[in-house]
Amino acid sequence: MATLFLSAMSVSGCAQLDREEVRARLSGADQSIGFGDYGSAESLLSEYVYRDEMGALKLHPGLRGEARSGAVDTVVRLLWETGRDETLGQFAKEYLSGREQRITMCRIAERQARFDEAYSCWNGIGEVDRAERVLRTDAAVRILAQP
Repeated sequence: MATLFLSAMSVSGCAQLDREEVRARLSGADQSIGFGDYGSAESLLSEYVYRDEMGALKLHPGLRGEARSGAVDTVVRLLWETGRDETLGQFAKEYLSGREQRITMCRIAERQARFDEAYSCWNGIGEVDRAERVLRTDAAVRILAQP
């Protein structure tokens, strides 16, 4: 009975350590992104993401719960900060949902100067102020582009 109890404690302690390690690595990656040290962030995240045969960025299937959520948020932030819009769009469609996914797609359209699409996107989720800002940005870009 005592052996079973010790075994259970070992297993649960090990699981806790793994969770703490994941949390620490994700926190380190997030801090690296904040400092602009994207190489370190990628290195820390490499434990949790991979590219499939088609080249799509994927999370390792073993990530669950808070660790998965933290990994998704950190990867999205890294992709945004490094301007990898195509990969971010693919990743967002697979791992984000609802409003969070729509906002990410709107931001990508806006950054890529696809103003009509960005306007419709922001307006579609009720972000009228953001949609109007897109129109003003589009108008300013057109004015500045004139000789």
